[in-house]
Amino acid sequence: MMGKKYWMGRLGWLLALLVQMALVVMLGMALQVNVAYIISVLFLELVVVIWHELLQAHKRHVFYTDLYHKLEELDKKYLLSEMVEEPGFFEGDVLCDVLYESHKSMNEHVGESKRSMKDFKEYVELWIHEIKLPISALSLMIYNEKMDLAGYRRQVEKVSGYVEQILYYVRADASEKDFSMKQCSLEQLINAVLKDHKDTLIAEHFTIEKKGTDVSVVSDAKWVQFMLGQMIHNSVKYKRGDKGYLGFSVEEEERSVVLTVEDHGIGVAAGDVKRVFDKSFTGENGRKVAASTGMGLFICRKMCRKLGHEIWMESEEGAWTKVKVRFGKDDYYLDILK
Repeated sequence: MMGKKYWMGRLGWLLALLVQMALVVMLGMALQVNVAYIISVLFLELVVVIWHELLQAHKRHVFYTDLYHKLEELDKKYLLSEMVEEPGFFEGDVLCDVLYESHKSMNEHVGESKRSMKDFKEYVELWIHEIKLPISALSLMIYNEKMDLAGYRRQVEKVSGYVEQILYYVRADASEKDFSMKQCSLEQLINAVLKDHKDTLIAEHFTIEKKGTDVSVVSDAKWVQFMLGQMIHNSVKYKRGDKGYLGFSVEEEERSVVLTVEDHGIGVAAGDVKRVFDKSFTGENGRKVAASTGMGLFICRKMCRKLGHEIWMESEEGAWTKVKVRFGKDDYYLDILK
């Protein structure tokens, strides 16, 4: 079957050869070349061509027959490229190169998927450990029949926050086409997030300040709210003393708007500031204060990159922490959205 397909594929070339030989005969006759000489030339040409074609056909037959047999024998057919030897003819060498590159790309993709699954598994294990704390607190309150509605709300808020975090972690790999980019009022987004966390902020005696936040930026409102929620969550977790401080301020630059979220908590060690956005990084304070997944700021940075924003942290250990987000200004884009 393969031999038949091979010769069918060569049919066009063979027809071209016959046409060429006919033209040689016609030209020789027109030039009154000796007929015996013409026949000799055509005979030699035919012998060389037949020898060459049979040799090439044999090489291809051996290569492709071996290729099919190895494919049938392999349980894991994606390993085919490792079993094939270079055949010594152009098309076969090209096929081997294609198989090798395809196999290499697949290995890289599988390796990346395995790493992603491993990271997700580790995150889920940490996340389960964290979410068990407010659930245990709720169970204890119910067992003791303690009617502390504010306490119930705070624990439910924690559970809701952890569930939201893992939900947005999964969504962080979504295509950029799934984002809803539009004009957002930072004042409204900040107020909405503060309202969601009001029970915890009141219980932890936080003072809230806002300065110059009545501006609009182009972003995805839900993702900005999520990022603000993560910053508030960290401010509460790493509070210093009995009272807390949370400040929101905006600085307008020529081509951007910078939002700063500041707290007066325990701060971040100088050596940890550049690493706080790394996956699962908790740092010295994360190990001292409470169990932490170290994923909140990692998700924030990942999304800022996708949304075209910039995020960074400044901190003085034992004094304050500032998380800053730069939203780019694009007057043309803003005009379209109006």
